[in-house]
Amino acid sequence: MGGARSRGVRTVAGVMLAGLLAAACADGDVRPQAAATGAPPRTGELTWGTCPEPSEAEAQVWGAAEHRPAYARHAARLRCGTLTVPADWTAPQGRRLELAVALLPSTGDGPAEPLALNPGGPGVSGRLMPIGIASGGARALLDRYDLVGLDVRGTGRSGPATCPAAESLDAGPQPAAPTHRTARAYWNRLARAHATCAEADPARLASLTTTNAAHDLDALRRALRAPRLHYYGVSWGTSLGATYRTLFPTHSGRTLLESVVSPDPDLRGLLDGVTRAREQRFEHFTAWLAARSDRYGLGTTADEVRTRLLALRERLTTRPLRTSDSTYGRVETDQYLDAEPADRAGAGAALSSLARGRAPAGDGDGKPRTAAPPLVAPFAGTALLCSQVTHAASFTEQWSAYGERRTAYPVLGATRPMFPGSGEVPGTSTCAGLPAPERPPVEPGRAGGPLLLVAHRDEVITPLPWARAMRARTGGTLLVVGDGEHGGMAGGGCAGRVVGFFAGAEGAAAEGGVCKP
Repeated sequence: MGGARSRGVRTVAGVMLAGLLAAACADGDVRPQAAATGAPPRTGELTWGTCPEPSEAEAQVWGAAEHRPAYARHAARLRCGTLTVPADWTAPQGRRLELAVALLPSTGDGPAEPLALNPGGPGVSGRLMPIGIASGGARALLDRYDLVGLDVRGTGRSGPATCPAAESLDAGPQPAAPTHRTARAYWNRLARAHATCAEADPARLASLTTTNAAHDLDALRRALRAPRLHYYGVSWGTSLGATYRTLFPTHSGRTLLESVVSPDPDLRGLLDGVTRAREQRFEHFTAWLAARSDRYGLGTTADEVRTRLLALRERLTTRPLRTSDSTYGRVETDQYLDAEPADRAGAGAALSSLARGRAPAGDGDGKPRTAAPPLVAPFAGTALLCSQVTHAASFTEQWSAYGERRTAYPVLGATRPMFPGSGEVPGTSTCAGLPAPERPPVEPGRAGGPLLLVAHRDEVITPLPWARAMRARTGGTLLVVGDGEHGGMAGGGCAGRVVGFFAGAEGAAAEGGVCKP
């Protein structure tokens, strides 16, 4: 469940840009306060200090490559600090954690309230998200809000939780579909790795929950002396936002949740929903190809295209096309069949070439586009996700559900679902070997403060039906963006709707319920 960033960030930022933020923090319009000295900080205390130098990946993801002048300007004004919170909010006098916070002050003339941002993951570092938002299409948010980024507990610079044994685990070359034996072997290896890390510090692992993260948000609100906290969360950040609104309804301000995760925590249902959305996207792709039969020559009806593509996949599964530098078999064909709407032309051209026995030409062949390097803490992300889902601990159940998906969704049901809870091997789960949460996840409910739910019509990581299900539980308004992106609304053609909602223009945000970017 990826994060929100400007579209088009595809190249790696230079090393010089990686040091830009640290240099800028030294001479900004708003100078950081000196770090406190003497006694250790108290629980709930926010201590300001010097902004640390960002990594190359941080600089790239949050705008250095695409919006360099704006990135430098906003980085110069950033304030950085640490927030001290309990490791376990049910035992506030016990072990403590320090969370990394960054605040980009409003440029408006009037008083400003805090708008907290979270890019999802779970586990993505969100500390510098204010710079990314302020450098893109939603920059006008700074007219009335202080933009606040936080590295959620266990991620980024907030005491990153790691599990080297699990993070270095190699699933090995994947066949067209795993066998029960290979899937079980991978599950067992992952479970042993997770068990080893859990035994090393069980209290630390138990603290990595969405509920604790929501309490951290309210501690941040109190430390900023704000009567309410406004919030913009993407992907897993929507689970965090819905949990916060439910637990702290009187302190919840305006909330925008984009690319909404299902309110139903059942992992089996989540993986089914993602696979169903991918299957539907393939059916739309076949209709798209049929409407362009003169160009691609794959059939004049959707059924004809579908039949020909599945026959092509079977042929390449048994007799892959090999060239001097590439092999095109089942895995590559599935990538083309699973093309995003923005990649249809390239995928169609690749499939057309393969149908004629030729290798796809050029780089624009429909394979997944290169994305910016992730800012994810894998083990923390796994722990946060697995604290929020149920029915994840049994291999037998996951394998059985996988078999049912293969039957129900014959095109893409055998491939790995595009959701973090799925293991590297289809039929397994990233939650293998992790202990069940001590407390169930918070059931999303209705709360105070205006709520806007945003879904992207053709996306498959958090499908549109999930946003509708969340709206049934939480109320609010649903806005559908007419594309297949996962997040990214604040950096695209619908950024004005983000600004309008946080400016109080309910009618502008909800008009027609659709935005065409």
